[in-house]
Amino acid sequence: MSSSFDATNKRLKNIHARIPEFPEELMRLLRMSYHVQKRIKDLSNAALRKYDLVDASYMVLAVLYGSENETSTASTLGEACMEKPANLTRVCNDLESQGLISRGNRPGDRRCVMITLTDAGRALAEKVLPEVWTSTTRAYDGYSAADIAALEALLTRQLDNLEALT
Repeated sequence: MSSSFDATNKRLKNIHARIPEFPEELMRLLRMSYHVQKRIKDLSNAALRKYDLVDASYMVLAVLYGSENETSTASTLGEACMEKPANLTRVCNDLESQGLISRGNRPGDRRCVMITLTDAGRALAEKVLPEVWTSTTRAYDGYSAADIAALEALLTRQLDNLEALT
């Protein structure tokens, strides 16, 4: 274990000592997943800081950049970015005020909000995507192709298990 995880590992052991049925190994994996995700988000935010972006706004730009016609409904965008509607609205307000996205209604359905990447948003996405992936993919330094395939398979199983619960 890395030294940054030692305190968490010790707490998990203490819980297990107090509650023997506590699933220490599984909880360790869950906490490690959280720590990994937090560190990746920190790396992403560090790369984005000079562009006055944070991870949530970057995700909106990246998802739109990868979407057909660089456009998405607000609900689909929220699901893809894993953002709650209130936070997505705040993020989109910020991006729209910077001229990076535009919002409008779907023709024939005023209730459906469509969000589109602007030319400035596209240019910024093309600039920041490589900077973010250069730093965040370092998490896989030293992994072989087989390691990456195995990890992907395990994470897919985990996602399938979680999706079956909802």
